[in-house]
Amino acid sequence: MTAIVQRFGRDAQGSVALMFAFAAIVLIGAVGASMDYSRAASVQSSLQRAVDGTALLAAKNNEQLSASPMSDAAATDYLRKTFSAEKITDLNAKVTWLPSSVRVDATAVVPTTLMNVLGVRTMPVAATSEALFSTKAEIILVLDNTGSMNELNKLPTLQAAAKNFLTRMQGASAGADAVRIGLVPFETDVNLGALKTAWWVDPAQTNYWTANPQTSGCIWDRDQPNDAKDTPPSPGVASTLYGPDQTRTSACSITPIVPLTTDFNALRASVDAMVASGTTNLTIGLAWGYHLLSPSEPITNAQPFGTKNLTKYVVLMTDGYNTKMRGTEVVAIMDARTRQVCDAIKADGKIVIITAKIIVGNDSLLRDCATSPDLFFPVAEVSELDAVFKKIYDAIVGTRITR
Repeated sequence: MTAIVQRFGRDAQGSVALMFAFAAIVLIGAVGASMDYSRAASVQSSLQRAVDGTALLAAKNNEQLSASPMSDAAATDYLRKTFSAEKITDLNAKVTWLPSSVRVDATAVVPTTLMNVLGVRTMPVAATSEALFSTKAEIILVLDNTGSMNELNKLPTLQAAAKNFLTRMQGASAGADAVRIGLVPFETDVNLGALKTAWWVDPAQTNYWTANPQTSGCIWDRDQPNDAKDTPPSPGVASTLYGPDQTRTSACSITPIVPLTTDFNALRASVDAMVASGTTNLTIGLAWGYHLLSPSEPITNAQPFGTKNLTKYVVLMTDGYNTKMRGTEVVAIMDARTRQVCDAIKADGKIVIITAKIIVGNDSLLRDCATSPDLFFPVAEVSELDAVFKKIYDAIVGTRITR
């Protein structure tokens, strides 16, 4: 018996096997940790993208503009649809509403595989995203009503697309005055409609309407440089006042401008009333878009520039090149005036300009006029107009991730 015990003490085979077993466990754990950490990092990256998307979706339906802002439960449910049960468990999301942004925080755990050997069964992952939104918007639709809009069914298609846009914006406007929209149909002139009797229409010039009553209401550009500025009109200062187009003989058939309003039925009716005639003057359309967004005269119902959580937009839709404005038909001169009014509108970031070319037009001019190149929309086919208006809606109601 003593010999057997001594032989067992001298035998190293068992201890080697035991040491190998322990080493194997450590090795498997190390490899498993590497694999599981890599897997968790991949899930973390996917979760971050999903949380970014959730924050954007929440911001598009923010609590100031929507009757049903995203809740914690809705955010969690949206995220759960992104991941399979094998990849992620115990998923929870929290939505925090801030004055002009929304933050989404998400936590979850990732089941491990080989790390189970070391007793580590799950790994935590988390993601945070914050998206900005504008709680209020003032928008002026500056729509080309020139004769070429009679071609290729452009005007009826534009009318239908514009009305769909109005309906979408109306749906996003749950709060009082959250979204207000105005309208500037234009050709060479714009039509003041009932505003033609306002004090800022030069009384020294209105005799032209008396002599040519069919033109009553249609005005041309102001004296330069005020034609491309928002210089407030001043009594007795003719260069700041507005006057009849004294070369016009045709009827003033342009639909009158509509100042900012929440009366979406009236806006749709005005869009329906648009008719195509005349030639193109981009400057006057843009100038009046500017006027309707400015709180100063001639139209004063816009909110002040810098109003908290308010963004102002001019949306220009045109199918042509500049062809005629007050005093000139030289394209280079007219384009220069258009560039000046675009620059004035965009100055200090007070107003965002969105432009669209309907098949025909000056791409360079319209792209440069837009606040950024991605806010210029070249429309190749008339059938694309509704989709382009949907993109514009997304750009206005849409948001951006801040973190």
